[in-house]
Amino acid sequence: MCWNGQASTVAATIGLMGCAYSAYRKEPFALWGCLAFFSLMEILQAFTYTVINSCSNPMNQVATLLGFLHIAIQPFFINAISLYFIPEEARNKVKNYAYFACFVCLIMMILKIYPFEWASHIPKGTTLCSDRLCSVSGNWHIAWEIPVNDILSITIFHFKVVWAPYLFAAFIVPLAYGSWRFTIFHLFLGPGLARLTTDNLNEFPAVWCLLSIGFLLLVIKTPVRSWLFVKTVWWHKASTPKIDRHP
Repeated sequence: MCWNGQASTVAATIGLMGCAYSAYRKEPFALWGCLAFFSLMEILQAFTYTVINSCSNPMNQVATLLGFLHIAIQPFFINAISLYFIPEEARNKVKNYAYFACFVCLIMMILKIYPFEWASHIPKGTTLCSDRLCSVSGNWHIAWEIPVNDILSITIFHFKVVWAPYLFAAFIVPLAYGSWRFTIFHLFLGPGLARLTTDNLNEFPAVWCLLSIGFLLLVIKTPVRSWLFVKTVWWHKASTPKIDRHP
């Protein structure tokens, strides 16, 4: 059974209801703000279904580009929730550096889709890559096809990593400042689980966004949240309060 616009609308509604309830309960913005952001992606995907496979339709191309921009911005929200799970004192020291890394990687992501004449083009067969800007039907969800250039790609053990800026900001940075529990949780229930549901490399990012609503609701509404906190980080020693020994 294939996913459709109505199903995306239902998923977005569930996410936004959870977001509204969390905001009403005065939960931290890092939690419900991240849930709201991924719920908005499902609203965009619900619209995309109205123009899917119509590659000459400007609205299809606009929706595809907006989907990519949502992906490029995601590390800001991923780091917001990752920072929430480290001690407050450490969080306050590192958060500006983390968000700066996200900003730099956002610029790099945008550069990846700019049609530089001198940059080689990555052929279809790599995640999100194609020779056209279009949203098409995947195995069961939306597949994004985007012209991507080869700049800022890296090769590790003969494997080309096209989206190194995103991986750095969304996974390496949180691991570096010590939010390893949420990063592992995200890795398995986000891209890991999404990849198991489809062999279409252009589809699995959209599935990842969809699954994010589910695992963020788990984080916000279940005891999973308490397990994701780390008490100490390797680079920061908690300060001890000074004791006044004078009467």
